[in-house]
Amino acid sequence: CKNDSDVTTATQALQGQPTLFLDCEGDRLGLKGGRLSLISIGIHSQDDNEPLVYLIDALALETAALRPIFNLLESSNVRKVVFDARMDQSALFHDHGRVEMQNLVDLQLADIKSRARRGEDAQSVEQLARLTPYLPPNEVNSHAPLYGVVQKLSRLTQAVEEHQVDVAHTQMTLKARFDHTKWAKRPLPRSYLKYAANDIALIAHLWAKFMDEGYIDGALPEQSLRYARMWTVGAQPYPEDVYKLHGLLPLNILENIQADQVKLCSGCERSLPQDCFSNSAWNLGVNRKCLVCRAIGIRLAIRRK
Repeated sequence: CKNDSDVTTATQALQGQPTLFLDCEGDRLGLKGGRLSLISIGIHSQDDNEPLVYLIDALALETAALRPIFNLLESSNVRKVVFDARMDQSALFHDHGRVEMQNLVDLQLADIKSRARRGEDAQSVEQLARLTPYLPPNEVNSHAPLYGVVQKLSRLTQAVEEHQVDVAHTQMTLKARFDHTKWAKRPLPRSYLKYAANDIALIAHLWAKFMDEGYIDGALPEQSLRYARMWTVGAQPYPEDVYKLHGLLPLNILENIQADQVKLCSGCERSLPQDCFSNSAWNLGVNRKCLVCRAIGIRLAIRRK
């Protein structure tokens, strides 16, 4: 969709749909200085195997022309199924007139929550093993109590594979390494259009699997909004914000503990309750880091050696 007429056609098709599958693409998407390139939206089609996908060109269209699409994203009556919408929301909010999405269901969080249902408890061998590609095994295993609340996030293809979602082989191979700086190029290479549509197909397949398994619970929409809006309060993340841009689940997103006393983490700069810190860190006056930022700091120190 490159012009007002295309947007009108897409909006008419999307309106009235109870569920939209959503993903955004861009160069340094959601970061300070980044650019939103495409808004990809899918709906169930007559062919139940694959969704019908609309690719909205956010570079070709002015923010005013995108308003009908933004209205759908902001509607609380339309469910948007996503997979880690933090950067999408950051770009929409900071770069496109403070758009705030409503009624989100984030499958990345659903994947995290499903682990306990599948027998993967805190400090279990399985939970700690997810962290060992990120950190040395001796560090994780010798400090297991500090890593029980630290969850390694899965990428979309990792979740699809782990949950044994039935998708075509070509859909997985399309997720090979891409040069994301080229999202600002016009015309976009056809391979990039396929990549964007493919993400929507994978999200739709994973959604169907999670619905069948009962992994979508009543708390997930509120948790998903909290997750997506991490960077709508305060400044937009910079590319060098290592304590904000990492592969671990930020703390207190799922639990949302409302404590009488919170303290500021010097890494992620979030005010968090005591359960998010080690005892020694909680008692520090300065340079206090939550358990996730502690793990990131250790990883950074190891990589500098």
